[in-house]
Amino acid sequence: TVVEEGMQVRGDAGAGPLPRRVELVRGESVASFLWRLAERNGMAWEALIGRIGGPRSLAPVDAEFQEVRLGPVAQRLVGVACGRSVVELERALPSWSLSRIGARARQQVRVEAWPEGERPVQVCALCVAGLSGRPVWRVHGEQWAVCVRHGRWMGDGGRAQSGLEGLAEVVEAHERRVRLERRAGLYGRALVADAMQVAVYWWQCRQMGSKGVWRRRQDILGVDRSALWAVGLVVYPEAVVVAECMAVRERQRAVGRSFAGGPAGWTTRRWTEWVGERLGMSGEMAEGGHRALEAWLMAHRNTVPVVRRLAEDVRPAARSVPMELLDPHRVVPLGGPLERVSCLPWRLGSAMTSTGLRMSR
Repeated sequence: TVVEEGMQVRGDAGAGPLPRRVELVRGESVASFLWRLAERNGMAWEALIGRIGGPRSLAPVDAEFQEVRLGPVAQRLVGVACGRSVVELERALPSWSLSRIGARARQQVRVEAWPEGERPVQVCALCVAGLSGRPVWRVHGEQWAVCVRHGRWMGDGGRAQSGLEGLAEVVEAHERRVRLERRAGLYGRALVADAMQVAVYWWQCRQMGSKGVWRRRQDILGVDRSALWAVGLVVYPEAVVVAECMAVRERQRAVGRSFAGGPAGWTTRRWTEWVGERLGMSGEMAEGGHRALEAWLMAHRNTVPVVRRLAEDVRPAARSVPMELLDPHRVVPLGGPLERVSCLPWRLGSAMTSTGLRMSR
């Protein structure tokens, strides 16, 4: 029997390392990792749970819909079983440290259902080939993911996987997004979330790329507008361009400067025109695409007093310097769906008439 801070653990817990180790997959869920550990060592699920101090009566979990929460004692026993330190496991498994189970709790192993919209996404099958006989699930706020290494898309919650032949711009966009978030820091996630919502507005109002690039991508994917699960993939390249433009604007706002140094009343139109130029859609932007961007600008007003702007000649930070968190994104969740991170009110599949976008130029 192992006793840890007053909590008595089952007598079959606390044995030494299992004979076969498993490779760590960055971002994997705890449930998915435990399944691989059991499978690799020829163990039944119940046997592994008993080994780490949980009840053998715990039914096998469905890693797509459920997550395993571990208390400190169970975490330590998992580390022993797989031959890894708790620190290594915490770095690799995002939800490892999110458990609210205390060291004195009698139940050190619990199962929770993933909230709607926060379920994990299946890892690219080519990336984990040979690591498991079952799907490997990664904690991922979005309902789709892109594998740059193999040029694959995991959609519809990750259950559908396909190559991106003919859609090289999607892979390139994901690489650019990764660079943006690496440079901008946590604020980059908020900008990507806002940019995706802007693109969703354009898609639902049939603006911008609806008759051109978006229609072509739908044809390549073999879907129509009713396939809402594919919208994120369809609009992704343009959304990343918008996020990059937002980052330029926000770095200037952080030091109280207007876009491109223009005077008040000019910066909004110039910036939206510039975004249209970057997208190669200046005409569509002028015909109505600017409205979604203006809604974003209204939520991201320059609040630095004019006196301070004139008194301080401060230049925006270099692109390699992480951005400070600004209103309305003083808190940016690390996980969860991107639409919940965005400050923009509309949602995919909902009517656009209630968003209040009736702005004039």
